[in-house]
Amino acid sequence: MPAAPAGPTPLGAFFGRVFRGDWAGSAKAAAWPSGLIVALAVALSIPTYGQGDDIVVGWSDRLRLALAMLLQAFGGGFEARPAGSGGPNRSGYGSDYDYGSDYGSGGSDFGSGSGFGSLDPGTQGSYTLDLVPLTVTVLWIGALFLGARAVRRQGGGLEAAVRISLVATAAVLLLGLFAQPEVADVSVSSSPVLAALGAFVMALLVTGGVLQRDAAAQWLAGRPGTLTLVRAAGSAVRAMGAVLLLCSLIGFVLYATADDVDGQALLIALPVLPNIGLHVLGLSWGAHLEYDIQGWLDFSGSDLRNRSFGLSGLADEFGGWALTGALATGVVCALLVGLLAARRSAGRGEQVTAGGLFLLLFLVLAGLGGVSSGLSDRDDRGTAAFALNLPEVLLFGLLWVGCAVLVAPYLLRLTGRTEAVPPTYPGPPGP
Repeated sequence: MPAAPAGPTPLGAFFGRVFRGDWAGSAKAAAWPSGLIVALAVALSIPTYGQGDDIVVGWSDRLRLALAMLLQAFGGGFEARPAGSGGPNRSGYGSDYDYGSDYGSGGSDFGSGSGFGSLDPGTQGSYTLDLVPLTVTVLWIGALFLGARAVRRQGGGLEAAVRISLVATAAVLLLGLFAQPEVADVSVSSSPVLAALGAFVMALLVTGGVLQRDAAAQWLAGRPGTLTLVRAAGSAVRAMGAVLLLCSLIGFVLYATADDVDGQALLIALPVLPNIGLHVLGLSWGAHLEYDIQGWLDFSGSDLRNRSFGLSGLADEFGGWALTGALATGVVCALLVGLLAARRSAGRGEQVTAGGLFLLLFLVLAGLGGVSSGLSDRDDRGTAAFALNLPEVLLFGLLWVGCAVLVAPYLLRLTGRTEAVPPTYPGPPGP
């Protein structure tokens, strides 16, 4: 008798269900985060950024530049270099219009120190910008979460998570390929493949977590240690969301009330509001903001190497009330972390774990929330970097979070609230 044909492997059967599933519903779920990116790029491309009547960068090019900036939220890049092998024409950037001023710093000119006008003809110079707009990351994840919840109500499983992730990744890849304009003999690269890979990983984690929530709850029910870790991680994420919301609001208000800040500068600040909030939190807890400007990007005429700005500088620059406000912000944020950990955690161990995970998350986000740029041409190079001092973030974070976790349970009892009830676990099966 002839042998029966071998059936598909479990992995093959899974992907068969993926590709035979409801792609229309998956596309609908992925449409919200993709549309969000486009809407933000359109909003950023509407102003002309001080070009006046002599428009060098038209609306479509501004849209593509904005998309290139926003796609850094998923790991994409931003690099400008001369188009072709002959380099840019001096009649482009730097001659027809000067792009070397205040883009993103409260002024009106497009291209904050971008240095495009400094790329000489016949060279292979380049300009790079490393900035993760965390507003885009957070909003994209939130929109994807809502879309996955709608699919979950319709009975979608892990196969639907893969489909949604593939559609969302394809959208990011297409936007990245589109976000590579060539303006005035200068071409911009957005690293679309890297952005697509980052989007796929994030989308798979978010949609998989939403659509497999029930299965994950059943799996965790018999593993108390893992369940405690997951609950502590949830408390840490909630605390980070509350703290970032408060600090971002404070930072935005302070930025909006500063001198020489117009509507265009406020619009540009929106994609980096969580970045601003992270710096407000770090400064309030005593960490220094470090900036290092060297070479061509130092327009002041003197190298600002390894300069820092902390609480003492805040008091010297803005007075004692500014210092008092910063310390009050630090106290409120620490209490938020401690109270949320105490309210949601069952036992001291889970509270300490939640505080430690919050600090770890803060360190990761602080590392991502900085900005750096580089400009090179021939043998010359200019660099600029602005970020929190991570060792100080770790040191002062340990002090603030540790004290908050220690004090918060007693404050919680004074308010009449109780700590979370320890979860119950099913006993071992009977004989």
